[in-house]
Amino acid sequence: MNGTGFLRSILAILGGIGLVSLITQLLETTLVGAAAGGQVLDMPHYFAIRNRPSILGAALVYNTVAALLGGYMTARIAGQQQEMAHARIAALVLTASMIYGFTAGPFAEFTPGWMRIALIMLTAPAMLAGAMVRARAAKDDQPPTTD
Repeated sequence: MNGTGFLRSILAILGGIGLVSLITQLLETTLVGAAAGGQVLDMPHYFAIRNRPSILGAALVYNTVAALLGGYMTARIAGQQQEMAHARIAALVLTASMIYGFTAGPFAEFTPGWMRIALIMLTAPAMLAGAMVRARAAKDDQPPTTD
């Protein structure tokens, strides 16, 4: 792999992970702020609102959609023939990060156990599904071979 290929691989992996993080953090913060009906004063107050069943349900949906988009973006940047390999790495890194955050992170105890399990179970498959969509689209974009 040449230097450009290596940089592209790093960009693909970090870009996909970054997109998932950006989308989920923006949506969560916006949703919690709207549900609070005012200013959220501290982290316990933030998590008390975030852990309402309706918001947790929405979080499962937007986290899954964000992971789909992140996987698609990872595959798009990685380029043909490498989409799934890069998406697997991005999904592995993101899953490892989530496991750390949900077990040893500073706010681990604020997320219900079932939610932690659900997010870990949904995120990697969603990223891989997004990459698969991109890989199929790239394959369909190829001109037919003439034999």
